Amino acid sequence: MLFFYQLLGLILIPIIKINLHIRILKGKEDKIRYLERFGVSSIKRPLGKIIWIHAASIGEFKSSSILINKLHSNFNILVTTTTLSAANYAIENYGNKIIHQYAPLDITKWVNRFLETWKPQLTIWIESDLWPITLHLLKKKSIKSILINSRISPQSYQKWKFIKFFYKNIVSTFDEIFAQSPLDKQRIELLTSR
Repeated sequence: MLFFYQLLGLILIPIIKINLHIRILKGKEDKIRYLERFGVSSIKRPLGKIIWIHAASIGEFKSSSILINKLHSNFNILVTTTTLSAANYAIENYGNKIIHQYAPLDITKWVNRFLETWKPQLTIWIESDLWPITLHLLKKKSIKSILINSRISPQSYQKWKFIKFFYKNIVSTFDEIFAQSPLDKQRIELLTSR
């Protein structure tokens, strides 16, 4: 399944690029830093260990604030987001504690470029923004990954049930998973059981 997902991504690259430029024109993407979406860093990696926190939206980012406040004095904290609003929120509220980059789109060469630049020692994913290729490459490169505050809505649960094996493969890349609630934990267990 991952092979077909990767192949589809390669086929869709021209459309992905066109869509990104349309989003820039509509003010939904950062017109100065859009190359980060292709894994091209806009800043130089600092020396020292990096913990990468991926929080797609403002809501997810807010739930990572405790981690940032606790870890930033001992580690470089790289935060990736996927939305412009989350990026602005991150920079405005935590600019002196984090390095912000836009998450690379889930295409193998773009994610590899990002990982080769940043070389994180640990990745922490917040809630439910799961990118199959990115997570597969983290596992392949033996970079420890943790999923925290994981949740699955009833709608998502019904969708994942049809491709249960794919969900199981994705979450198997994590070293540890911490669910948001007992119900979320139960749904994860049902989707990852045989």
